[in-house]
Amino acid sequence: MQRIHKLAAIIASIVIASAFTTYVLASHTFEAGVAGTNIPVQSHIRLDGLVLAKQGVMPLYDASPNFISAHLLLQIPCDNQYRPLVTVIAGHIDESVRSTFVDKVPLYFIKHASTAGGERGLCVYHAHIPDPLNGGAPRVTDIALVNFGENAVRFPSGSMAAVTVHRTLGSIATLPYTADDGAPRLPSDLAANPWNPVFDLNDDRHDNDGLGHR
Repeated sequence: MQRIHKLAAIIASIVIASAFTTYVLASHTFEAGVAGTNIPVQSHIRLDGLVLAKQGVMPLYDASPNFISAHLLLQIPCDNQYRPLVTVIAGHIDESVRSTFVDKVPLYFIKHASTAGGERGLCVYHAHIPDPLNGGAPRVTDIALVNFGENAVRFPSGSMAAVTVHRTLGSIATLPYTADDGAPRLPSDLAANPWNPVFDLNDDRHDNDGLGHR
């Protein structure tokens, strides 16, 4: 059974990668985009005024049992180094611990739309779901925020998240996470190094541009 799941995962990875490759080269983005004339599904979540407790988890989106191609927009509190004060995670949170797998989402910092630093500093980030070149979970049904800090995080005015789902890539029911993928990996397993990878295309450093843009 493990061999079947492993083979299925390899085949799915090849299919997903091939689906993304054309779009990466054509539009410099990892997102597969909308098929035909289908209208993408968007969820806009207001976060302002909400409080995420220490060690708390705030689910943003759940597409189970489908794993999806999507675009994530965030405007959330950040520090002076443009790092979000909460950790953005994605993957699959299953009813079974052994089938749960999540990872930190690679983020693109949008400086020209942000007011970083200070008590009310907000940073704008984009993320590609999934992000096959820069890491993160390869099959995403769930997106959430986690507070690994020592204090509760209060989201100031203007804080928000928007998830735009372009298409369904498959079903986690037929391609679950297994030990071959590194499962189980729980949100708490990310606490030792909670910072999301943050890329910036507009600074003078080209070693943090991420892959897939040129």
